[in-house]
Formats: sequence, structure tokens, C-alpha cells
Amino acid sequence: MNDIKKTLLAVALAVTASSVMAQDTYPAKPVSIVVGFAAGGSTDLLARTLAKELSEQFKQTFIVENKPGANSNVAHTYVARAAADGYTLLMVPFGLAVNQYLYKGQKYTLDSFAPIALVAQVPNVLVVNKNLPVSDVKGYVAYSKANPKAVSYGSPGVGSSLHLGGELFRQATGAQILHVPFNGSGPSLMAVRAGDVTSAFDNLSTAAPMIRTGDLKALAVTGAKRSDAFPELPTVAESGYPQYEISSYFGLAAPAGTPPAIVNKLNAAVMKAVTSPAFQAQFKTLGAYVDPNTPAEFSAFLHKESEKWKQVVETSGIDLSN
Repeated sequence: MNDIKKTLLAVALAVTASSVMAQDTYPAKPVSIVVGFAAGGSTDLLARTLAKELSEQFKQTFIVENKPGANSNVAHTYVARAAADGYTLLMVPFGLAVNQYLYKGQKYTLDSFAPIALVAQVPNVLVVNKNLPVSDVKGYVAYSKANPKAVSYGSPGVGSSLHLGGELFRQATGAQILHVPFNGSGPSLMAVRAGDVTSAFDNLSTAAPMIRTGDLKALAVTGAKRSDAFPELPTVAESGYPQYEISSYFGLAAPAGTPPAIVNKLNAAVMKAVTSPAFQAQFKTLGAYVDPNTPAEFSAFLHKESEKWKQVVETSGIDLSN
């Protein structure tokens, strides 16, 4: 072996040894979990609960860093450009799989990230004004077809997961429903209660108080399975539309290129964290759940979501680039 090959081999071995040592000692300094929304929302609350649990497990500080803006695109771009060393993580929102289709010219794709774990899924619920003469999903679809200009659904805004949930419903069922955007879930649900709009697809945890008081009529949950909070409510799939399913979800990801050993170490810690009393209490409040999952399974989940919503966005013609 000549001197050049010996030198290159020595450098490669040194880099490998350094990488292995870094992974063995990870985390050796504080870790940031970046959230693309302001403090106080569901994504932020789950991120803070996760940060506390990971801090206790690793005996190292995990801090939440809020970077709101452009439907979380600011946070996505920031983490995608960060060093792939495991010290800058993203609290993954629904938008990571869909924003690249809503906003043209983004500087990141799903491949800009190394998925770590799915942390929680929260089903949505289809609610209608209590005076609407329907009692189930098929009745709602039939009513909308019979009254094509009279049925509307509110959402927190164009391009939100709840807007897209309505678009998917329209495409899957043929329902004749008009989208009406509001500035947040609260105003949207209040409009349904008042009769200003007919219906809404909203997070179950947000709509639950009005459902329990009878101010809103719930027809079905939108997830893959029934909710423990309202076990009497069928899913939309059970109601005759098996191709329809949507849940809000939250996960954890790192920049692409983060060493697999660090990704796997974080995955194991997250899976342990979600079984803690603090997480279970929050899951109960949100109506959330999560099944054990690996980085590969979370990656497959995100890519499946991406393909699904790409088709919905293209069919609906939504473009938020300007």
C-alpha cells in the first residue's frame, strides 16, 4: 500500500471512530426542538411535553424553539439547513408532507429530513349545525347534493389540514360543499353553531366541548379508528366511504444525513416517552393516540401522506405561492 492510500485509510478510520464516539456520547449538549407555530397550540404543547421527557431520559437539556411563519415553512427550512448532528430537530406537523405542493419554490422536500418517530395522531370530526336535518354522513352527503348551494364547511384557513380534509371529503364522496375560511378553529366552530356555515371538519379535542353541550352535532370521526373519547361515533370510512381518512399528526425529524445511530437512539427514547403519565394525560385531553413505530415506518407514513395530499391539492387547484 502506497503512502497516499495509507493516509486516506488513516483519515477514514479517524472520521469513523470520531463519528461512533459522537453517537455513543449523544447528546453532549442541549438539543433544540423547533416548532413552526407560536407557543400555546397543540404542536407546541406536545413538543414541550416531549422535550421534558427526553431531558429526563438523556440527562441533557432539550429546549423548544418556536419559529412561526408561512404555515410552518420557516421552521421546515431552518431545520433542513441545520447541521445533521442531532442537535436541531423538527416537531413535524401535517404541513411537512403537503406544503411543498401548496407553496411553489420551497427550498426543502421530505428528502431534506431524516424521520425519527411519529409522536401522536389526533382524529378530526365532522360536525354540523344542530338544526341541520341529517343524522349521519350519508345523509349529509345526500343533503348537500340536494341543496348544492346551501351546504358549506368552515376551516381555520386556506391550505390548513382542516381545509384539505374537507377537500378530500368532497373528492371522495361527491358532496357539494363550499369552503369558507376563518381566522382559526374557534371562529369556524362558532359560525357552525350560529348557522352561518353548515359544517366543519375540526380537531376532535377542539370541537368536543360543543359536542358535549349539544351546540354542535357530530356525525363521524375522520381517523382510521374510532375515538375513545366518543366511542359511539363511527368513522367516515365505516359510514360508507372507505377511501376517506385523515388525522392531524405530530412527529419528530432531524436534517437529512443525521447518523442512523442517533436517529435510532432518539426513536427509542420517543417511544418510551409517549408511555409516560404526562403524555398519556395529554393524549386523553387531545383524543390522541400513537402506535409503536420505527424511523423507517414513520418515513413510509410521511411519503404516503405526501402522495395522497399531492393529488388532493392538484385536483383542487390550491396554490398559496403568492
